[in-house]
Amino acid sequence: MTDLYIFDLDGTLIDSGEDIADCVNATFEHFGYFKVDVNDLISFTGDGARKLVRRALKSSTRNKFDETTESGAKKFEEIMKWYLEYYYSHPITKTTLFAGTKELLRVLKSKGKKVAVLTNKPGKIADVILEKLNVREYIDVLVSPDDYEKKKPDPKAIEFVVSKINEKFGISLAKENVIMIGDSNVDIDCGKAYGCKTVGCRSGLGNTDELLKAKPDLSFSVAAEIEKFIDVLSENSDVSEIQKFAMENEVPILQDEGSEFICEYIKKNNVKSILEIGTAIGFSSIRFAKLNPEIRVTTIEIDEKRHETAKKNVESENLSDRIELILGNALETEIDKKFDLVFIDAAKAQYIKFFEKYKSNLNDGGVIVSDNLSFHGMVEDLSLTRNYSTIKLVKKIRKYIEFLKTNEEFDTEFFKIGDGVSVSRRKRKTEN
Repeated sequence: MTDLYIFDLDGTLIDSGEDIADCVNATFEHFGYFKVDVNDLISFTGDGARKLVRRALKSSTRNKFDETTESGAKKFEEIMKWYLEYYYSHPITKTTLFAGTKELLRVLKSKGKKVAVLTNKPGKIADVILEKLNVREYIDVLVSPDDYEKKKPDPKAIEFVVSKINEKFGISLAKENVIMIGDSNVDIDCGKAYGCKTVGCRSGLGNTDELLKAKPDLSFSVAAEIEKFIDVLSENSDVSEIQKFAMENEVPILQDEGSEFICEYIKKNNVKSILEIGTAIGFSSIRFAKLNPEIRVTTIEIDEKRHETAKKNVESENLSDRIELILGNALETEIDKKFDLVFIDAAKAQYIKFFEKYKSNLNDGGVIVSDNLSFHGMVEDLSLTRNYSTIKLVKKIRKYIEFLKTNEEFDTEFFKIGDGVSVSRRKRKTEN
């Protein structure tokens, strides 16, 4: 069971590359050195501030800076002192949390998990950044080179974190209870050397190729994606093959508080027929069908590989007679059946079109359920991402929410559960 989640900071929880680069260049400008390209500076991060500045100085001076001389060593310490003071006073000019980070940390704490940050960044700066970004309250232990001389990738750094957690809470967590999450091979190498599970975050500051070469146990775009697998990682029993496949291949499956809410709705409202838009690998269809032997599920998936995987999963659960799998574009597929519940969990940008197309497939009293309406908190706070395509997608989700709120044909309830769920029911006609 995974009880302790240890996070790297830069590139994993926070997008801090530009601030680091700006502070290094401000330092160099102060001392009369040439500035270094921002992307080069970001690539120098990961091993601590001193190595960052050393690499940057080599680049700025074309390898002419000599730290081995007495005067060079003295100058280096002056530069380091100025850089750290400047960075401490300018910690979050551009730095933001990665999308979904705050919600992930909140959910971990709500589930009783322990959370630690293990960073090679100076602790004083790390602490002020976490405070200013309003997530310090979720961090049980923050460990930096200020606290312990061993740094990542030395496994003793994780040993120290675990010992601090055990001491603080009076518990005895072991390697099998720990997972290390980071954006660089340094983080993964550290976790593997210690002997715990590892997660690689591909959209961080680290070199993605080097990250994947380190062979993390799981790989996600951003750390927030792990939220859907907290319960899976916490199970005492073996993880199902479907769950393993989903985690290893980053396939979205219904596996969080939102899924529990939908399953409870199905049971309480005696739902017997379900249309699902977006099969993925069949996890949710199987879960719905297992709630009641009378439940029938029809599910549509546009991706052929996922459809074939879902087919195998459904067959292995002996549910082929109750789950109908359709390969095709849901906007082009014609279905003449009626359903108690239509579940929309496919391409977010097409939610309005899905809703309008399949509302005629509802039984009297049927509902349309939509998932992922918070999108890792970005719908409420668009500043959580700077990615242009993600911003466009979030705006479309916002448009869908407004569509639901102003829809004259349906009443919609919104629930801040999981990643945001809505339940839409057709309004009853009033007699004139």
